[in-house]
Amino acid sequence: MDQMIALQASPSQFVLEPRGQNQWVYSGGSFFSSEPPMTFSSLAVVFLIGLVSNLSTSHEPSSEERIGAPYLLDTCVVSGKKLPSDGGVVAILDGETDAGQKGREVRFCCSNCKATFLKDPAKFIPKLDEMIIADQMPRYPRTVPCIVMLDESLPDPTGEDARDCKMLVSGNRLIRLCCNKCVRMFKRSPGKYLEVLDAAVIEEAMKAGKIKKCVVNGRPLTGQPHWFVLGDTAVATCCRGCQPKAEADPRGTIARLTDATR
Repeated sequence: MDQMIALQASPSQFVLEPRGQNQWVYSGGSFFSSEPPMTFSSLAVVFLIGLVSNLSTSHEPSSEERIGAPYLLDTCVVSGKKLPSDGGVVAILDGETDAGQKGREVRFCCSNCKATFLKDPAKFIPKLDEMIIADQMPRYPRTVPCIVMLDESLPDPTGEDARDCKMLVSGNRLIRLCCNKCVRMFKRSPGKYLEVLDAAVIEEAMKAGKIKKCVVNGRPLTGQPHWFVLGDTAVATCCRGCQPKAEADPRGTIARLTDATR
């Protein structure tokens, strides 16, 4: 049966939600189709049409508000120790010395490590970025091309040549691009291109069909699950109302994904 996929774009997430028949709806209007166009390229095209109006209405975050993905590593970048079960001590970077780091969330095993990091963030950022690249590379969607130039393919993220591309970390997300020009374009409008990456993350998870339960309440997913991206991972809930609960405890939500696949 044909179904409608609602694409709702925001600077922090990309949501796919089935609602009806023979139509796609996105932030800027509607796109009609006799078949649900579930390929990555079509998702990206529909999303990009409605992107500009959505970005123009986004609010300016406060200095203490996280921009980008939560810090989901389980290791302190300063000490190398495992974070405590509550996620440790958190810092939201102010971006005073590097505007590209503004709003980035970093977690530490103790307040001493937080103070050490904040005295000289530039000393630790390269190490932190490498930790995130190593953690997220195996989960990077295999089907996604360069998210700036969609006709440029990238090496398999699980293969030996996975790093044979341009890589950067933006808001605790690994980004793989084809060339330096695309790196510059991405940095000018990161939210715009992160939405395209999120579309691919969700598409691969939906095709895999491994998530069987709502990650918030554990109920079986039936009918029309609600999809969004948390960190670099696609998450499904039984309804839209569960999304804020999942986002309020991102580390706990990701930990529950294992149970949701059973």
